[in-house]
Amino acid sequence: MAVVHVLMSSSDQVPIGHRIIRLDSVDSTNNYAAKLLSSGELSHGSVIMADEQTAGRGQRGSSWTSGAGENLLLTIVLKPANLSVSEQFRLTQFASLGLIDLLAKYHLKGSIKWPNDIYVNDKKLSGMLIENQVSSTSVSTVLLGIGLNVNQTEFPGLAATSLQSELGMFIPVMELAMSLFFCLNERWKALDHRNFSELDNAYQKQLYLRDMPSLFSDETGPFTGTVIGTTEQGLLIIARENDEIRQYDLKEIQFMPRNDP
Repeated sequence: MAVVHVLMSSSDQVPIGHRIIRLDSVDSTNNYAAKLLSSGELSHGSVIMADEQTAGRGQRGSSWTSGAGENLLLTIVLKPANLSVSEQFRLTQFASLGLIDLLAKYHLKGSIKWPNDIYVNDKKLSGMLIENQVSSTSVSTVLLGIGLNVNQTEFPGLAATSLQSELGMFIPVMELAMSLFFCLNERWKALDHRNFSELDNAYQKQLYLRDMPSLFSDETGPFTGTVIGTTEQGLLIIARENDEIRQYDLKEIQFMPRNDP
């Protein structure tokens, strides 16, 4: 059964986190949010949180596994004003930077593995799934699903980490969620005011492996290249070792594992 919390705010703008629905277990917080949204029950800034997801989803159709009650699993409903479909990558930038800002509060340096995985020390700490509903040529509603490893310390077969693993201390999940909402609300201001250059400049600086020759794989096989940035639409720009500049969409390239200690 859901437990509803309503957070008060003195701001004229309804903030992210003003309403939180907490669940013990759910197949996917994005799925649950979509059902409530279709019945008109969720406004901008509403949050669905779960202690456990039985069928969590990530980018590229991957699954998201998490120990029950150990991690931050949530979906945020967003309703941007006047954001065109061609500008939807700004949502990825906003959300990724909010998570980077959160880590900075705990004195951790994170980076954004394109497009929106958050890495610390070459290991995945957080991932997200952004599902947009489009009306005509504008993004009307966004389901921002976030999974962040908090107190789980065992990740068999995965190059993953958690806040507890990095900091050596237990982090209360709800306390972390409140800090995340603060960070996201701060970054939302830039998106809401269409200050896209602020988001873009910060995002480019935080890209994982930026300006570092690394191993990738595309339709031609493995190759060495260097991440140099992204386009406004979110394509990854890589300089290949033969000086060829290529742009890649999400399913067109893979980062190969790093062997550095």
